[in-house]
Amino acid sequence: MKSLLLVLLFVPVSVLAQINVQCPQFTVNGTPEYQAEPGDQELCKTNYAVIHRCSVKAPVAVFEHLTVAAMSGPAKRRDNFRPDPAVIPQCSASLADYATVGRTHDRGHMAPAGNNTQTDAIMSESFFLSNMVAQVANNNRGIWKQLETWERDWASKGGDFYIISGGIYDPGHAVTGNGLGIPTRLYKIIIEKQSATVMAYLMPNTALPVQDLPKYQTNMATIEQATGMRFNLGP
Repeated sequence: MKSLLLVLLFVPVSVLAQINVQCPQFTVNGTPEYQAEPGDQELCKTNYAVIHRCSVKAPVAVFEHLTVAAMSGPAKRRDNFRPDPAVIPQCSASLADYATVGRTHDRGHMAPAGNNTQTDAIMSESFFLSNMVAQVANNNRGIWKQLETWERDWASKGGDFYIISGGIYDPGHAVTGNGLGIPTRLYKIIIEKQSATVMAYLMPNTALPVQDLPKYQTNMATIEQATGMRFNLGP
């Protein structure tokens, strides 16, 4: 498993992510492009890859290749949340960071535990804080959970599914005393490679009615504008 791919130490610059080189099993076509900031890291885990932003101590993009095996294994959820040892210490979220937002926000998985059931070790990796954002609790346990359930339902029917999820930190976003950013918005992109079907969702990081999920379906152009990334999903 490759853990640390890229560390930026100077000024923000538009870069091509190296995930496509180091762990290409998680990308669809081409290489994601993003506006990197000092301290940003790209991380490859066994079952997902992360673009981690130092300034908010959280991921701005998490990449998965969702398979039936990934979501139908024997491993059970154990909630062993912890800092990722691959993240630069001053850029890493801590359990204390999340304690400061109390019951209003969850440690919200971007690569869900339910997508990481093959082994106990893989399940455990999904609980690294580098895979979490400070997500409004009713969002995480409601509409976002519904979206994750839908993605597993779609993938269980076969096909070649890729998922990209992350938090968006608009200007003026909230920050805890220890520097953990609170995303203003959340996004998820679901790609079925063989049919070139793309389903994209963008929603505020607030409590939302579960039945309103279809209202937050959007297109790739909107996601790319919101994130400042280019995901290069074309052939």
